[in-house]
Amino acid sequence: MVLASGMGAPARATGTEDATAETTVTCRRLTLRETAAQTVMTGIPGTRADDTTVRLVERHAGSVLLLGRNVDNAEQLRRLTRTLRRNARAGMLVAVDEEGGRVSRLGEKGIVTRLPSARTMARTRTPRQIRRAGVRLGRQMSEVGIDWNFAPVLDVASAHRNTVIGDRSYSGDPAEAAAAGAAFAAGLQAGGVMTTGKHFPGHGRTTVDSHESLPTVDASLRQLRRRDLKPFVRALPSLDAVMSAHVRYTALDRKRPASLSKAATRLLRRDLGYDGLLVTDALEMGAITSRWTVPQAGEQALRAGADVLLVGDWWRTPKVTDRLVRAVRAERVSRARLDQAAGRVLTAKGYRPAMVDCLLGRR
Repeated sequence: MVLASGMGAPARATGTEDATAETTVTCRRLTLRETAAQTVMTGIPGTRADDTTVRLVERHAGSVLLLGRNVDNAEQLRRLTRTLRRNARAGMLVAVDEEGGRVSRLGEKGIVTRLPSARTMARTRTPRQIRRAGVRLGRQMSEVGIDWNFAPVLDVASAHRNTVIGDRSYSGDPAEAAAAGAAFAAGLQAGGVMTTGKHFPGHGRTTVDSHESLPTVDASLRQLRRRDLKPFVRALPSLDAVMSAHVRYTALDRKRPASLSKAATRLLRRDLGYDGLLVTDALEMGAITSRWTVPQAGEQALRAGADVLLVGDWWRTPKVTDRLVRAVRAERVSRARLDQAAGRVLTAKGYRPAMVDCLLGRR
């Protein structure tokens, strides 16, 4: 930890001590590298915190995404998350994709109750029942040291097309997708984990897989508002984060996907009034690497308004953090933009405003 006077990790982190009142604590300002690292979320190699993993969380990342390769059983997961936090510089958020159905990192190992797909949930359960499932899942995730779920999926799958999202979407009807997605988010939040609405502003129209190449959606902004954005609007009060899509929306930006687009960020921040975390989808996906390197994309995403840059391929993470440091020094990214992003991350970790200001040298 960078904090002095015996202050523990921030209150938001699962299983950690409550933060001491900032009026009784002194702190050391984060360096430029430490500040940049707060905006990077990394994958890690295996099921334990080896030297490579410890170095990643000490120097290059402020949060971790666990994938299937990192999960064995409940006790192993508790040990791993404890070690990650013990070696973090300024607190640590640990995230996982636990949507249910075919995206179930913990459920498939029997660590949490495995839920059916979002589509099946919406067809067989009421919003109240979906919320209860979210509460139980959130509690189970918290028990093994997980802070953050990359769910719910709020994409509205087009009924007349075989979309890539498929049954990860609650419904092809915007109202039904909104009701179910908002209920699941509210339940997860009540269960003690952070929530993420994805993939903004909607991946449900695409038949191209953004893991492979860059999809393009030619819908007008009016069409997006009437259909794709409705679940996001409904769920915003229960969303701690929004994940941007690696999809190009020509009504917003003809060159860049939403994850790298200032116009998409303006839609979320200014038009929808959202002020929580904005996280990219994984930057090593084909939609990105077919046009940019991962470090280039990380810089562009931060400049466009993202707060957390997701790098699932852990060996790429140091180059992303290095690139951000160089970009700020060269004034390609303003220090104010970096501090804004890092400040949102530190706030999500449970730091009070005065401590965030102290860590970022704003007082």
